[in-house]
Amino acid sequence: MRMHRGDERAAEMLWARFAARLTAYARVLLPSGHQHAAEDVVQGVFVKVLGMRRGQVRGVRDGTAFLFRVTRNEAINAGRGELREQARRRAGEERAASVLECDEVRRMLGAIEGLVYEQREVLLLRYIGGLTIGQVSEALGVKHGTVASRGRLGMERLREELGVELGIDANEVCDG
Repeated sequence: MRMHRGDERAAEMLWARFAARLTAYARVLLPSGHQHAAEDVVQGVFVKVLGMRRGQVRGVRDGTAFLFRVTRNEAINAGRGELREQARRRAGEERAASVLECDEVRRMLGAIEGLVYEQREVLLLRYIGGLTIGQVSEALGVKHGTVASRGRLGMERLREELGVELGIDANEVCDG
């Protein structure tokens, strides 16, 4: 609300607190080869938030979850259409030319990419975004139980795929 009253310091504080996390989240949602657009997506999110009417802002229950939800929608919109198709065609070539030297990192990224989109999204919001289960629920617009189920299934799938115990507690993903 302070930001909407013209308090530039409040806007700067909001940017400092969330820009890096939102950019990391947007980068993961964008198609391969187009992660550079994540910063543009996040700038668009802040412009959109700044352009909201005060009444709209007052209706926001959880500011963090709201920012991640708007970022999610903007990133998905940015990745649609031809941009997404181009990214699919180039994905194989870019993976081969990747600067990643570690087989384990490649294996982990492949396992994450192999998750069902909804499971991957829950895990990314939890571990890149640092959101609670409640915030993930609000950001995605789904029930708490749905978030817990997607998180649990995603962790199980990663464990099976990688054949290792991850240093992440499944209960933290599911009940957090």
